[in-house]
Amino acid sequence: AFSAGGEKPYLWGLAAGGEDGVCKAYEILKVELDRAMGLLGTPTVDDLKREGPSLVKRRGGSVRDYPDRNAHLRGYGGGIV
Repeated sequence: AFSAGGEKPYLWGLAAGGEDGVCKAYEILKVELDRAMGLLGTPTVDDLKREGPSLVKRRGGSVRDYPDRNAHLRGYGGGIV
């Protein structure tokens, strides 16, 4: 699947305003998606699929990411092992 999370907005819209609520929820979702894709410089879904991996900027791990060195010993994720 190339998309996820499309099922809940229409349910919220349905609960809040019936059929008109569903239409409004999808209109909000469309506007937000159009804005996000415009800010990324990917006007189409095909552009987003093709350029997507290059749009993600990665950085190395940091102590800020794993502040608790012994968390894994207590059964929690994180910690620098």
